Amino acid sequence: MTISENEFEPRLGKPPADHAPKLKGVRSAVRQATRLPRPSGPKPKQPSVRAHFAKGATTRSRPVFAAVRRVVVKVRYAVNVGGGVAPLRAHVGYLSREAKADGRALPNTAEETKQDPTLSVDYLERGGIADQASLSFYDRTSAPVDARGVTASWSGDARHFRMIVSAEDGAALGDLKPFIRELMSGFEAKLGTKLEWLAVDHHDTDNPHTHVLIRGRRPDGQDLFIPSKLIASGVREHAQEIVTRVLGPRLEADLAKERFNDIGRKAITSLDRELLSAGRAGAFVPGRPDLVARLEGLERWGLAARKADGWHLAPNLGSRLRSLAERDQVELIVGSIRPEDGRLRLLEADRSSPVVGELVHVGPVDELDDRLLAVIETGGGELRYARFERPQDLAVLAGVQSGALVSIEPNVPEPRPSDEAVARIAGQTGGIYSVVSHAELEPHADRRVLEANVRRLEAMRRAGLVQRAGNGDFIVGGDHLANAITFEERLVARMPFSVRVASYWSLAEQVDAPGLTHLDRVLAGQADAPNGSSRIAREFEEALQQRRLFLIEQGWMGEQDRGPSLQAMHKLAEGELGRHAHQLAGELGVPVLTHNARRVSGVYARRIDLAQGRMAVILGERQANLVSWRPALERFAGREVEGVMRGQGLSWSLSRGLGKDLPPM
Repeated sequence: MTISENEFEPRLGKPPADHAPKLKGVRSAVRQATRLPRPSGPKPKQPSVRAHFAKGATTRSRPVFAAVRRVVVKVRYAVNVGGGVAPLRAHVGYLSREAKADGRALPNTAEETKQDPTLSVDYLERGGIADQASLSFYDRTSAPVDARGVTASWSGDARHFRMIVSAEDGAALGDLKPFIRELMSGFEAKLGTKLEWLAVDHHDTDNPHTHVLIRGRRPDGQDLFIPSKLIASGVREHAQEIVTRVLGPRLEADLAKERFNDIGRKAITSLDRELLSAGRAGAFVPGRPDLVARLEGLERWGLAARKADGWHLAPNLGSRLRSLAERDQVELIVGSIRPEDGRLRLLEADRSSPVVGELVHVGPVDELDDRLLAVIETGGGELRYARFERPQDLAVLAGVQSGALVSIEPNVPEPRPSDEAVARIAGQTGGIYSVVSHAELEPHADRRVLEANVRRLEAMRRAGLVQRAGNGDFIVGGDHLANAITFEERLVARMPFSVRVASYWSLAEQVDAPGLTHLDRVLAGQADAPNGSSRIAREFEEALQQRRLFLIEQGWMGEQDRGPSLQAMHKLAEGELGRHAHQLAGELGVPVLTHNARRVSGVYARRIDLAQGRMAVILGERQANLVSWRPALERFAGREVEGVMRGQGLSWSLSRGLGKDLPPM
């Protein structure tokens, strides 16, 4: 049968079911019944910046194998008074490298920064760089912004926040201002309050990034608090959503390029995680070329071995990779600061004994890291380095200048006095510790000691080494000291070093100083000189001889004496304190005492680096005290404190009185 191409047979479509409208109505009713009520009031206005990004949102289809684009977001706070701004000062000091070229003087002490937060703005702004437009500050509506004028009123706040935002594909975003403005708008929505903030974009690294300064006070005058969960993930997730919407999800080609770049990275990568998972059962044979290439790279670094039964990974692969990356980073930093030191060996600080030397560099590891890196040159002609993140170490390094004499000491895991006190009480209460039982068994125990015990136990509880009953008592058991050592071992593994400054003054400053110096202590046999025959050791020996001649000329020791007497050293220290106390009294308008009182109270106003060491000014209503400084004071900078003599020093805590805190001086 022949069918003509022009012939066709029409067919009717399927008629709609009679029950469809009814079912549709039921579904609509269910949705209406379960829908949350809309909030009353006008609809919140969407930020205008979204129009800028609308072109990258949904106009094109995306492959199903795409991934979210990565963004690094770090948020932390810093107090605005006292030496507590030391981490901020060290951080912005690192960022100010190019700012030195424009002829502006940088602050020499932390006091200059704490008195004027706009100094940190100067660091970040880097006004002497050619590309001024890209490095100017901006806020939610304006650019550029007078950052100095905006932050002039921030010094009276208790704190301010610092945020760093670094998108992996930041270069593709181009102008970062719309991205940051939308991110901050969402941040405000999550916090439920407007924020006063300033931002500056940096394009001088491989990954363009933004520094954001956020005022620590809400518009209603209350202190601003940011929930830890929002800091840990909320801001980052929102930033990733924005960048993914703008640039689109990462394609398979992007992921393949990332895996290729990871082959030669001295850091833990996604390839390493796959290798670690495959190597848990022992030797293994990788199934992908990129994994084989990564293993060959690890083999060159001594972190993997190829044997007859397959590949074997080195133990502690992650920590050893981080050490390799850290060493490369330190080499770059030292090479940029002192190129002539390229001939010196660069080693990590000794984990078994202290190392002493002249400070070469101290500052943040990089712009995205809150830890401080310190590098010293030892008497043996080596460069030794260590990273620090403990608050007490950051406080010790605050304001220290190159040329100071610094000791990097290994931390030893051992029980603390609070651990021994808890174990002593728990031994009498069947393994239970509480403040009440401690006070009953030892009525003369100071409340500060009891509070310190609770803080220590709470930290151990979070680590899973101590339990807490429903009534608040701690269940410590009979092996509390062993658990305390385990806790300390974990801390030492993460923070293996502590730092001590033997002298904040350089050798040249100590030679003719009218006060007690570290050189005097070495001459008197109370301290040791750097060992070795390198430049540092030779300069130290020359400084000792010059200091000895100075002391003889001034009548502090005889020509036949090897060093100053204890009486002479005491008078040198008292004389220096007296001169500075007289000067401070003229500035403060109240008498300044220097004798060691059993109890001192007042506002921790400032710190001063003298030849004999770092001192603290405690300002009371009718008098002030010049006392030995301790790192614990930095937690209470600008606040009313109380010090009680315990052993050889004052133990500090917040005052329980009604004294009013004072602004920084």
